[in-house]
This record gives sequence, structure tokens and C-alpha cells, in this order.
Amino acid sequence: MIARFHLYILIEVLKLFSIALVAATSLIMVGGVVQQLIAEGLGPLAILQLMPYFLPLALQFAVPATLLFAVCSVYGRMSADNEILALKSIGLPPNRIMTPTLILAFLFSPLAVWTSDLAVSWGKPGINRVIMNSIEEIVYRVLRNHRSYSTSKGFSIHVQDVQDRWLIQPTINLHPESGQPMTITATKGQLKLDPQSEKLRIQLYDAQWDMGGQVMGSFPGISEEEIPLNRATRKGADQNSPSQYALRDIGNQVNIQLASLETRKDELATMVGMDLMSGRFDQLDNPTSHHLLWQLEDGGRRLSKLRTEPWRRWAMGFSCFFFIWLGIPLAISMKSADYWTSFGACFLPILLVYYPLFALGLDRAKNGIWPAYSVWLGNLILFLIGLWLMRRVYRH
Repeated sequence: MIARFHLYILIEVLKLFSIALVAATSLIMVGGVVQQLIAEGLGPLAILQLMPYFLPLALQFAVPATLLFAVCSVYGRMSADNEILALKSIGLPPNRIMTPTLILAFLFSPLAVWTSDLAVSWGKPGINRVIMNSIEEIVYRVLRNHRSYSTSKGFSIHVQDVQDRWLIQPTINLHPESGQPMTITATKGQLKLDPQSEKLRIQLYDAQWDMGGQVMGSFPGISEEEIPLNRATRKGADQNSPSQYALRDIGNQVNIQLASLETRKDELATMVGMDLMSGRFDQLDNPTSHHLLWQLEDGGRRLSKLRTEPWRRWAMGFSCFFFIWLGIPLAISMKSADYWTSFGACFLPILLVYYPLFALGLDRAKNGIWPAYSVWLGNLILFLIGLWLMRRVYRH
């Protein structure tokens, strides 16, 4: 009898979970694709190519919420129909009612961690690759509609008109991270994607190069300018950010960062030691030492972020379990057969308690103020609240 009842609960939970997951994932994917469409001006083929890469990104947000929705709906209805009270009256303790769903949530948690890792190692690179391979059509489409295209990475094109594949009177502005900005003007030009070298080639006719307001050269006839694709795209994640690495690569990145910090420390110690030995005390405070100190400070922050990232992903993945740990006793206490009432009552404390505490722990851990495992603070509080609620379910 107990086994059949456990199977009944699992079937009901999985049924609702599957329906809700498909709906929520579809909405998130459509929203993400529409966002990229607005930001980049993608064509229909590129949008279709983006769909598979958005799937793990959508699942990492949809799985915890939809699993909570399913569990709260099932247990809330069972409590409202007095099914749980009837089971308790025949001597079945509440923990036997909750156990199968808690085990299910625990098994889903590593899967959520893997999905998050897949989103980083496969999903985001795939999205960036589709956008970069579509950059030629993106730029042409935006220029036809707005006569101007610009990115946040110091690259922009302004044209008088676009006729077929020709850019009429193009003006190209390049702002490197170091050095003076450059302006290129031409009578006409064409764009061509070179996926092998990952560059956008701009073929120009009768071009003129200006730098710092001074003419650097004129090139009658045909000339060419190459723009790296990562500069030509409007949006793109920092590939060196700790959040962009797969879990299997983070350990190696930590070792690289530690070695880099040791090198900077040795350089600074050598420079200071030489100045002290030679009596050049006025040279202790110089731009080079300031730059090395800045590199040490920045490297220390990056090291803290790298060490925090695995804890963050595991904490977010196991939120599936802790959401359900809180949701089951709260839904039973609510005794509501309405799906949204049960879900809203369970999700509200998560929204007000879990996410602020998670954000607090994450911020402090990334800055090196708190240890990396501080990102589990939100999960710990949910566990304690859920434990208190389960004691109430036992008593009442």
C-alpha cells in the first residue's frame, strides 16, 4: 500500500512538473531569442540555430521553479482534500508522505548543476558563435534600417545609404583600448565575413585614414580593413569571466591565477628591494609599482571569484532540494487546492529570504570578505525554516 501511495505521489508530481517545465522553458527561450533579435537584428535562420543553445540556459532557471510549483500543487491539494490527515489517522507518519518527493528533488539537484554547467560550456559559446557567424547580415540589416551600427567595443559604421550590398559613403570609427581613435571614410564599401580567421572584412574604395584629427593616409582604389568578430558584435560575455568557464576548467584557472599573483609579488618585491638597496627611496612610489599593486588587487578579486564559482553553481543546483524541503510542509499547512495559491505562498518566502541571502553571500564571497561556501547561506536558512515547518506538520 505504501509503495503504491508513493508511486501515486511521484506520478502526480512528475505529471505537473513536465507540463509546467515545457511551458516555462518555452517562455524563457522565446524571451531570450526575442532579446537577441532586438539586440542583434538576427535573421530567421539564425534564430532557429539559437534555439538549441538557449535550452540549457532556460532549464537552469525553469527546473527549480517548476518543480516547486508541481510539489506545492500536489501536496496542497492532498492536504485540502484531507488525504494527508487520513493517512496520519491510520498511523502513517508525515515523513513517509514526504520522502519520495524529497528523494526526487535531491536527485534533480545534481542534474540542475550539470544543466548550469552545460549552459556555460556549450550554450553560451554556441549563442556567441551563431551571432558572430551572422554578423555580416546583422550589420547590413541594421545599416539599411538605421544607417548606423555601433558596438560597445569601440567599433561603429555610419553610411549615407545601402544599395544592394554596397555601403554608400561609409564612415568607420575604431576606438582601441589604448591609443588614439581612428576614423576611416570611403566613397563606398562592402562587408564580408571570414569565419576561418574570425574577422569581418570591410572592402573600401578611395579610403582615407584619420587619427586624432590628422589625415594619416589616402588610398585610391581598393583597400581593406579587418575587424575582429568579438569587436563587431554588439553584445558578448567576457570570455575571461569565471562565470564563463566549465566546472572542469575552473581548477586549472585557479592555478594559473595563483601563479600569476606569485609572479607579480616577486616582481614587486624585486623592484622594491633594488630601490631600498640602492637608496632610491623616492623611487618606491612610482607608476610601475602602482600598476603592480593594482594587478595584485585585481588578481586577488579574480581569484576569489574563481574559487566562489563552483560553490555558486552547486548551491544554485541544490536549490531544487531546498525549495522542496520548504515547499512540502508549507503547502500542507496551507491546505489549499488552488495551484497558484499554494505556489505563491511557497515562493514568496523564497523570493524574500533565499534570493537576498544568496546574493549577499555571493557578493561577499566574490570580494573575498566571506569564505566561498557563504553562497550556501540562503540554502541553510531555507533548511532551518523547512525543519521548523515540518515539526509543526508532525505536531498538528
